[in-house]
Amino acid sequence: MKSDPTKPSAPPVIDLLIVDADWLVTMDERRRLIRRGAIAVDKDRIVAVGKTTEVEARYSARRTIQAKDKVVLPALINTHLHHTQQLARGMADECEIERWLVERIYPYEAAMTKEEARISALAGHLDMIKNGTATYIDPGGYYPDETAQVTGETGLRGIITRSTLDIHTSTYGAIPKNLTSEDTKEALKEGEETVKRWHKAFGGRLRAWFGLRSMRNCSDNLCRGVKELADQYGVGIEAHVLGSHPNIWASISRFGCTDVERLDRLGVLGPNWLMVHMGWVSPHEVHLLRQYDIKISQCPAASMHGSSGRSYHGAFTEMVQLGVCVSIGSDSGPEGNFNDMVRNMYLASCTAKDQQLDPELMPATTILEMAFINGARAALWEDEIGSLEAGKKADIVLFDTQKPEWQPLHDPVSTFVYSATGASADTLIVDGRIIMEERRVLTMDEEAVLKESQAVAESLVQRAGLERLSAPRWPVF
Repeated sequence: MKSDPTKPSAPPVIDLLIVDADWLVTMDERRRLIRRGAIAVDKDRIVAVGKTTEVEARYSARRTIQAKDKVVLPALINTHLHHTQQLARGMADECEIERWLVERIYPYEAAMTKEEARISALAGHLDMIKNGTATYIDPGGYYPDETAQVTGETGLRGIITRSTLDIHTSTYGAIPKNLTSEDTKEALKEGEETVKRWHKAFGGRLRAWFGLRSMRNCSDNLCRGVKELADQYGVGIEAHVLGSHPNIWASISRFGCTDVERLDRLGVLGPNWLMVHMGWVSPHEVHLLRQYDIKISQCPAASMHGSSGRSYHGAFTEMVQLGVCVSIGSDSGPEGNFNDMVRNMYLASCTAKDQQLDPELMPATTILEMAFINGARAALWEDEIGSLEAGKKADIVLFDTQKPEWQPLHDPVSTFVYSATGASADTLIVDGRIIMEERRVLTMDEEAVLKESQAVAESLVQRAGLERLSAPRWPVF
């Protein structure tokens, strides 16, 4: 039987429609805010974004999510998260960063087993999911395989690295030999094996980069070698750089200059670098960051909790105004304490205002661009994530506005940055797959992960000899 050319054809059937969103924050080039918005998703991609009436007329879906009373945004991106330190929460309280590293976190990491690293990664993923985060960048520990495997299970998107360093002493103490005693050749080999094993795994949701743990513990040969390998494999490099004032002087004492200047002299700077913390950067170094299109991850909660001075002595406002790609990260369980990117966005905005006595600095619109647009650029993933547009990956989060912190709601961008928290994340979609729906995580057993996390943390603290740090300060009866 011939089809009737006068009869309209049925709309194509897709996997998912999100309809009737009170506000759709697209983060597209025009920064459109769409009332009663809708998103059409097929497989792992967004195929349409617009008004609900328009999108529903074009597509029929196997599944529809009602987004009334919701603000819909691109899923959040965390550009600095230590998975293996997630269960060390409470181990950095009232302790400056250098002493914390040598006396607390190195012994903690040295006591950790592979299975404990896996539980720690699961706990970190649960924390991210419940706060609406889809993508992370991990600067690396010594169990990247466990973090990779967990990413395959939970459905999140991420970038792993393997920590590399080849200088094991500093003025603040030595790194335990049972944690790492690698020389330059061994460190490069381990980093390369991680990239070869995991880059573009799980259908491309996982990527693998190279990582330098601390610049003062990385020789010139290691820096050159990492850059050469990163370029060879077409991946990024994540490094802790200019994180504290003592760190600057340690680098000057050992290498004769500060970190960014040294990397420039070595001829290794380029757009595939992600430098974390960057709170003690000189004007000349800001120029180098802009010249080489270096990406930055600001971690405001970690700076404030660790009294590192990055928020108040840093030049993040100036870097943003000059066009340097500054993104936002949470850091670690003991240092940043929470993986709530919304709270970190609030701190990134308000510390700048307070620092320079100017309420107009770092407005909510700029902060959202840092979190989404710059977050995607920092991950070298801007062609696929960071905005709600046709052709992009379907990484989407729905926030429930029927919460006290969202009301009254006039401007969703302002309310999101200044009033909301990640705890109002209701539904999370990653790569077109629903990971959390109505606050219920679908890709892991929340209760089991929480119980295992507590047991593992208690065991680790005891074996690392850190019980005194986990005990309450006040008497327990």
